[in-house]
Amino acid sequence: MDDELFAALYQIAWQLWPRREKGVQFAGRTIALLFLWSVIRGKPRGWVCDRRHLPRQFQNTHLPSPSQFRRRLKTGETKTLLDELENHLRGLPPDHLLGCWLLDAKPLIVSPYSKDRSAKWGWAYNGKARGYKVFALCDLEGRLLACQTHPMNVAEPLVARTLLEQTDRPGYVVGDSIYDSGPLYELAAERNLQLVAPRKEPGGNIAKRSRHPTRRHAIDMLETFANTFGPTLYACRTTIERVFSRLASSRIGLDHLPPFVRTPERVRLWVQGKIILYSVLHNKELRQ
Repeated sequence: MDDELFAALYQIAWQLWPRREKGVQFAGRTIALLFLWSVIRGKPRGWVCDRRHLPRQFQNTHLPSPSQFRRRLKTGETKTLLDELENHLRGLPPDHLLGCWLLDAKPLIVSPYSKDRSAKWGWAYNGKARGYKVFALCDLEGRLLACQTHPMNVAEPLVARTLLEQTDRPGYVVGDSIYDSGPLYELAAERNLQLVAPRKEPGGNIAKRSRHPTRRHAIDMLETFANTFGPTLYACRTTIERVFSRLASSRIGLDHLPPFVRTPERVRLWVQGKIILYSVLHNKELRQ
């Protein structure tokens, strides 16, 4: 299975970057693919610099040393290549008049005794934990449109403000009760979006300054007995939960952070690699 997944990535990489850059000893395509192979196998970066661990596509390729590989992986050029690959796999948005997007976050817990000072304490599942969170925006087909990683103590409504910038047309944005935030409703309305999130305290009072029309409309959608559209729309939120479930599956393996993935930049890069793997598998299933 790993070889099939890497073969698909290898073919896509050669289509996107058929030529080698000038003035470099190793093509950026090679650095990106080596990193993705380490993500597929769940191994440290230096592991892929040993030819014995590589797939057949790299058996006759000149390989960088571990230090060269780590330096190239930190450069802006390699990050740009990975961003291009992620955007390519995301594909074009469906040509619909209205859109519907789903918001949620997934905790990535690390040991309480970790030396990573950037891993903060925050809410995860039913209690407090230390680590990071993946904040995601996806559509109803399970396509991940935007993802960010932040320490565990960063609030979901704050990150959602930047995630909503990836929406390209009017529509609905669905989230759980943690996204019931007055400023987030206002920002969504500025982008012609209707945020739909249940109240944190059903039946409770809303402060006068937080009574935005779209927030009151969301309450009517979810709490009016005769309105079936609101509950039906909110039930679609399970799609992003299934996306996180697939990311945590053994095929992709984003259920935890390995001991060698610490500090914000390494976590961001590791999560991006996992999302690229998810997008390859998701696109393959959609074509089938």
